[in-house]
Amino acid sequence: MKKDKYTADSAERIRQAATQLFSRYGYDSVSVKQIADLAGTNAALISYYFSGKQNLYLNVLNTQMEVFRNIIDTIRTQNVSPMQKLKSYVEALTKFQADNPNQIYLMYRELLSPQPMFENFVKSKLYILHTFMTELVAELIKLGELKTKIEPTHVAFTLEGIILFFFLMHKDIRELGKYKKDEEQTYLDTAVNSYLASLK
Repeated sequence: MKKDKYTADSAERIRQAATQLFSRYGYDSVSVKQIADLAGTNAALISYYFSGKQNLYLNVLNTQMEVFRNIIDTIRTQNVSPMQKLKSYVEALTKFQADNPNQIYLMYRELLSPQPMFENFVKSKLYILHTFMTELVAELIKLGELKTKIEPTHVAFTLEGIILFFFLMHKDIRELGKYKKDEEQTYLDTAVNSYLASLK
């Protein structure tokens, strides 16, 4: 791929390349040169646009989180039941994962082996996802759509675990569950609904 000049899309190409490499190999195993080569740009542009590898990494995480925040903000404004909001949330996450298959591995890698700069990211950004899921569960309990003595935050953690595990293992689960690629949404909906039904 030809090396480009300072162009408007250079930063986005660098971000996409970094996301792919960080997701696959982790922060420490990826060099600035590898990112620049995959992006088809000059390594100096990483410093120019992102002030180095660490800030680029945080930019990748924040860009991903912004997508999640937009999803949450949109669903919060919907005039539907909490159960429908939960369904919409799961559907939105499924679509995001299908469109961005590397993203879940990046987040999972950080949860298992966090970088020093990841701690503040978790506290300030990632908890937003858990808080939103907890709010939905609390609403379901309040309205009597979900009957359980389990704390909403604990139910939320389990739901998040089901979703995360599904995205990490969906290829293997597809083979074991004998369902087609375009049936992933149905399978995940069934898994979530089965867990919620078990609480009643």
